[in-house]
Amino acid sequence: MISRFVTLAAVALCIGGASVATTADPQTPAPTPTPIDLPTLPPSTQINPYVKLGIDIVTGIVKQRLAINPNASSGQVTYFKRFEMQVRTGANSYRSVHLHQGTVINPRGASIQTGQRVEIAGLAQNDGSLNADTITISQ
Repeated sequence: MISRFVTLAAVALCIGGASVATTADPQTPAPTPTPIDLPTLPPSTQINPYVKLGIDIVTGIVKQRLAINPNASSGQVTYFKRFEMQVRTGANSYRSVHLHQGTVINPRGASIQTGQRVEIAGLAQNDGSLNADTITISQ
């Protein structure tokens, strides 16, 4: 009689434990951030050349003050796999980096790992990513 009670209690606990385990919230990976589309003028819009010159001068001054260079980036590696890499450049700012067969990684012979700080020089792409020519691993 006692063995039947123990068996019945064990089955009830297993069923109850399985239902609790299935209702637990699974860990979901953090979503990949998407770039923000900035407003632009339509290509067919005619702009006065003097206004365009003024806009270009102001844009150049702002980029110089903020040290913005579209062909360079630096930050912490958040993802690396063969020829693709993602670098966190700010608090909630990420940049995709594409490596190619001739990409130079300094110091020579070093391998890139997640969490390392890197400085990248290359060619900016229209989608905001960067084709890397040189990657320097910071210590």
